Amino acid sequence: MNWKLLWRKKASLTHLEAANKRRAYLFILCFVVSAMFWLFNKLSQETSAPFHQYLVFADYPDGLVAASQSDSLVHYRLKSTGIRLIGLYFFSRPDTLSFQARNLPTVVRNNRRYNYITGGQISTLLADTHGAWVSVQNTSPDTVFLELVPATRKKLPVKLNADVAFDQRFKQSGDASIEPDSIWISGPVTLLDTLSYIETEHWHAGKLRQTARQELKLLKPVDLPSVSMETGSIEVRIPVEEFTESFIELRLEVECPEEYDISGIRLFPNTITVTYLVSLNNFAAVEEGMFRAVVRCPQVMDDSNDRLAVELINHPAFVEILGMHPRVVEYLILE
Repeated sequence: MNWKLLWRKKASLTHLEAANKRRAYLFILCFVVSAMFWLFNKLSQETSAPFHQYLVFADYPDGLVAASQSDSLVHYRLKSTGIRLIGLYFFSRPDTLSFQARNLPTVVRNNRRYNYITGGQISTLLADTHGAWVSVQNTSPDTVFLELVPATRKKLPVKLNADVAFDQRFKQSGDASIEPDSIWISGPVTLLDTLSYIETEHWHAGKLRQTARQELKLLKPVDLPSVSMETGSIEVRIPVEEFTESFIELRLEVECPEEYDISGIRLFPNTITVTYLVSLNNFAAVEEGMFRAVVRCPQVMDDSNDRLAVELINHPAFVEILGMHPRVVEYLILE
């Protein structure tokens, strides 16, 4: 085997691969430089691009606030070099355009007062904002109307928006408490006259086993800067306790007008069983004297049909009645 020849062939291949790599690197470098020159040339030319900004008003006349605004978004095109437009879009574009409401002209339509700003005024402000190197074109809308109405203040109750579920044997023990349960809201009189409450964000509270407390945001009735609430959230408390089922046996009473003698009335049966739910904390507090079950005098009942309906007219507020047995009883009137 001619080792010398093999070594020469290997060296020749290595030299060829190195030459090919140099040519590839040179091609890539030329391509990148050409692309950069092309891009720089394009970005140096004049072009236009769409932009938009939010329009806000401030400094209202004394005693007046905004009730509505015909448009809140201004659309326009800017004409300048491409590189300047890219800089404006990503780095130096302001978020909003702001105008002082008290300095705007006024018009009255259908007994409503509107301050307004024209597309020309918007274009002028945009031009002042962006500078002389940029041309503002195609501003839309042509006119923006701002309705101003008297301001007022009103106290409204808070309405809880919640879905509450409980684990087995657990229930709500008492009313949910909301703190604060009402708030002051300020804004246009035309809006506040239509409001009867302020609602909370939705809260899904499920499988509760203990008293729950939650801070909830209040939903602003309308997204206007002139509408403000004294607080943006409330705290709700839902008392939860473990409950158990129990029963009590009650002797029935007969209720009759004074002119009727009840001594001869016999009930069959003369007792009923009341089944109820009670929390474990109040279980020992239940007493028979807290309940009262009656039937109405049969002499004044036109449709008694030898049976009288049982009524449970008293029971503790902290128990939940599940049922009574029996619900009707028979009777006899002894002569």
